[in-house]
Amino acid sequence: MFYLAQIAAAYYRWTDQLHGDDPLTFSDFDAFYTAHHALLNPTAWRSYYSTAFLTQPNTARFYRMPDLQDLPDSSSPLCLPRDHPVSKHVLQLPRWAYTVGRTGHRQPFLPFDTITEIALRTLDTALTRLHAAYPSTPPFSEPHARFWLDEYYKPPIAESKQEAWSTNTNTQLEGEEKIRSSSSPTSDPSPRKDNREAWGPHHFGLNVASGLYDIHSLEAQYLAQVSSGKVVEPEPSKPVFFWCGIPDGGTAEQALQRGWQEEIGSEAEVEFLAAVAVEETAGLGAGAIKVDELDGSIRSHILLAVMQAALVENMQEREHFLGALERRMVQKGRIGEERAGRWVREALEIMVPYVRVWQGKWPGAEKRGEMLRRILVENPLLFARWKLSPVVRQFAFDDAKVDCLGCQAAYC
Repeated sequence: MFYLAQIAAAYYRWTDQLHGDDPLTFSDFDAFYTAHHALLNPTAWRSYYSTAFLTQPNTARFYRMPDLQDLPDSSSPLCLPRDHPVSKHVLQLPRWAYTVGRTGHRQPFLPFDTITEIALRTLDTALTRLHAAYPSTPPFSEPHARFWLDEYYKPPIAESKQEAWSTNTNTQLEGEEKIRSSSSPTSDPSPRKDNREAWGPHHFGLNVASGLYDIHSLEAQYLAQVSSGKVVEPEPSKPVFFWCGIPDGGTAEQALQRGWQEEIGSEAEVEFLAAVAVEETAGLGAGAIKVDELDGSIRSHILLAVMQAALVENMQEREHFLGALERRMVQKGRIGEERAGRWVREALEIMVPYVRVWQGKWPGAEKRGEMLRRILVENPLLFARWKLSPVVRQFAFDDAKVDCLGCQAAYC
């Protein structure tokens, strides 16, 4: 997929996207390759992926964005004049902050400050490790990280305002997500328990392609603040981009073809999600967990229960426990009855080898939290949605809201 993305970027630069088509012909190939050899040479991946990152089993199995620099031209909207990136890593922090914002938006347990602390701590660890191995990558900067968090992760609105807002939306359909009107495309409502379709952590690239986020103007605003030492307001004359067409002018499909949507996020994003899952389960007690103590709508609770089931050697007892877990998941409306059993057993298969070290004894909260974190970091496909792939017959890493005119991963 990486080389297809490089070919797409080279072709994108070769053609005139703004004033009609200028198709590449076979006779143009030598000139085309010479002009864009930096993107197309066999070792181009070394400039984009660190060896340690690329050789991870998850990176080999799933498509992930490069960790050393952004994909070429991926920080500007499609079918609009391309910006000149101020950095080769301009998307790194916005993409991370977007994942933090979507995660905070969908979970009801952890307060804003806790999510923020976890996000900054795990980002610091990941970026410091990468910078030590590759000094060309930017080091961790808390002010820079907080700047982007301010764009994508808003503090929850006051409870009184929340109540007033709820009373004004009593015509909402059952199961329909409440959405506040806002002048900012990055504004986020406060966390809600039943926000089923709010996550979408891998839609960031599609949103950039559609022009929803003006990454370069925001980054320039931050750099101006750093140089001047004071807050700089965004340019008031910057035009607002509105989506059009079915459903977004077709940019989502084009972005997918250019490799702008990953299946698994960066190391910092995966570490963050795993740390959030551990924190969500920290209050469940040190002893054996009963199914009725769990929130069947929270994935971390479900995974902790599956991890406990993996310790049970008596197959009849294990099946009884898993059956109760599946029913609780279905009751919460997070997954259909026909898929719950399959998903739980695939998660169980992943976890069994890890928990053998405990020899059938359920450990204390600290040790089980460490194990849950390790399992999730090494198997981030467990964060995937409950969507069974018709191709590979496994639960696909696809968090699409609906099938978007055949575009399976587009966010509609």
